[in-house]
Amino acid sequence: GGTLTMPPSKNLGNSLAPVEGALTNYLQHMPELQNDNMPEVYCHEYVPLLDSSDMGPADWANLASDIRANYLHFDGFVILYGTDTMAYAASALSFMLENLGKPVVFTGSQIPLCEPYNDARRNFIMALIFASRDTIPEVCIFFHDRLLRGSRATKINTHRLMAFDSPNCEPLAKIGISIDENEHLFLPPARGTLRVHTRMDTRTLTLRVVPGFDDGMIQAIINAAKETHVRALVLQLYGTGNVPSVKKEFTQMLSDASSKGTLIVAGTQCLTGHVMLGHYATGRALVDAGVISAGDMTLEAISCKLAYLFGRRDLTREEVGDLMGVSLRGEITPADALPPPPLSSAYQRASRKGRKYY
Repeated sequence: GGTLTMPPSKNLGNSLAPVEGALTNYLQHMPELQNDNMPEVYCHEYVPLLDSSDMGPADWANLASDIRANYLHFDGFVILYGTDTMAYAASALSFMLENLGKPVVFTGSQIPLCEPYNDARRNFIMALIFASRDTIPEVCIFFHDRLLRGSRATKINTHRLMAFDSPNCEPLAKIGISIDENEHLFLPPARGTLRVHTRMDTRTLTLRVVPGFDDGMIQAIINAAKETHVRALVLQLYGTGNVPSVKKEFTQMLSDASSKGTLIVAGTQCLTGHVMLGHYATGRALVDAGVISAGDMTLEAISCKLAYLFGRRDLTREEVGDLMGVSLRGEITPADALPPPPLSSAYQRASRKGRKYY
């Protein structure tokens, strides 16, 4: 689905809406697909077509299951998806598809194929090209002129053609006259056969902290969440992971929730950079309260990784907390490869220079 496949609907006042069969019919008349240098393409269209805002873990599980069922029959897979939740879907599938040895490329567009001027055609063609290559066997997003790691991507713009970026990880590849790949970022080859995990535990609550927030309201939210057995609380905090030091009740609230079995994860509200709990005194209080750092993961990666880890049902809360800091699909920069903190010593800077990370 997504904007790429949506023509204006006269019944809906010319609003864009998915039309069954429109994409399949269009592909049959694309001259590019008849070129000898293009891969053979088989199109599987889901019924009904859905807006990405209507899709969630159950739909992601269907995609993962279909990839498993057809894994040995194709060299790669392209998923046409709406841009609104594409980064969530790509993050989810990167965790669902363990030991992936073939490319799975998400793409979409800001302007539908039916328009004379659009970005859909190039995005689709380039996604097919990357899906037919064997150099980057992982879940990716191709958009505009770059191939991004799925578990690192986030939507950054609603109107520009470069709608996606991976702020804390360079693109895996960029296109111009030629394709330029950043080979140093590629993940190691899979070490086993494909394993598909379709169970996602989505009992996660996300809160974005703003100045002057009411502790009582947050306490009420946490108490209500406990009744539904919430597994994790994700906090989007200021800067490197800070909260007001004067709010002792807030940190005590987090400590109580942690001691009662809720995993507390701290992310940053900043687009780039990473969480450094303990770098400031306000962050040190969170460490003492049992809060763990999300490093430089996007919110999409944090939420999908938690859902995947808890959905496995073979890990304790402590093990999930430990794995949140481990790179499973290249979604996080290992702590020893992160840039040194401000005002660090020459030794700290030298010890991290040249570290390789995925």
